[in-house]
Amino acid sequence: MKRALKRWLARVALVILALILAFGALEIALRILPDPASRRIRDRSPAFYYPAETRLRPWARGHADALRIAVVGDSITHGTGCQFYDTYSQRLEALMNLNENQRPVEVRVWAKGGDNPDVEVRHLPAIEEWRPDILILGVCLNDAENLHKKTLIKTWRRDTLPKPPPPWLGAILKHTRAGSFMYQKRADRRAYGGYLLYYRRLYNKEHSGWILLERALARFNDFCKERDIFFLPLVFPLFSDVDNYPFDWVHEQLAATFQEIGVAHLDFLEHFRGQVPMRLQVIPHVDAHPNEIAHRQISEILFHYLIANKIVDEGYVPENSSSSQQHIWNVLDRYLYNVVDVRPEAEADLGD
Repeated sequence: MKRALKRWLARVALVILALILAFGALEIALRILPDPASRRIRDRSPAFYYPAETRLRPWARGHADALRIAVVGDSITHGTGCQFYDTYSQRLEALMNLNENQRPVEVRVWAKGGDNPDVEVRHLPAIEEWRPDILILGVCLNDAENLHKKTLIKTWRRDTLPKPPPPWLGAILKHTRAGSFMYQKRADRRAYGGYLLYYRRLYNKEHSGWILLERALARFNDFCKERDIFFLPLVFPLFSDVDNYPFDWVHEQLAATFQEIGVAHLDFLEHFRGQVPMRLQVIPHVDAHPNEIAHRQISEILFHYLIANKIVDEGYVPENSSSSQQHIWNVLDRYLYNVVDVRPEAEADLGD
């Protein structure tokens, strides 16, 4: 009996020793290796520049018959974190004005960070006065927030943030990087659960924010139908999660709503799915708004969608274009990321 107890205690001691050694190794590694969080983002603009009103929409200036596109939305449509001409609306305008002897296109934006369609309906009188041919509405997943109940939304948001340690534990963790690392990982896991819960709450069909969103989408649709304006909602994914997306069901719920009110919509989820989130965000892990790379993709997808679905004339198809650069990128993507042999025809592409 004593021998068995000794063996059992020895095993426990070995496990404890292994844990202590592992903890010590982690502590040493975290102190030696550079902290990724200490790497500053140095590729963002130090200031944002906006053109004078008289410099806007140069292609349509002096033309009474310009094709008018109104774009409505929140911070994504406004282009938070991007320069003015990097936003998808301005890139769309440039793409629509590539060809000579084609009806010029003018794009005007009504957007403000923090808005959602329920409050964006306030732009409708000004849009009606401008008399656009097309109205594009940007829809984001947080648009189901009820902005009239900010206290409730703030309470729900708190569950999405990692909770700080209690004072007594914080006093201990500040002396150990391994302990801080382990605590942060645990806090992040809990916060992620709160993050998923947040959107389940927003898109509960009994939630007032969801009901207001449905009503606002129907109101935009009715407004456009009554004035013979083509209405096109855009649905943006959360750019922080496109590599492992947990919100397909939200996009499906939105799609069902658009189908119910008889509106075709453009959802960007499948295009961005599987891309590297850090390459799409303004500042990875800090500001998940889409950067200029994401805005460029949005504008090009939207541009081709408008043409392919005959929402605009085929005359807007670019007369001058080149795909040789894309061939090179395709080859590099296969070679560098998929680690496969470059085919002979691909090698020829590289030599062009």
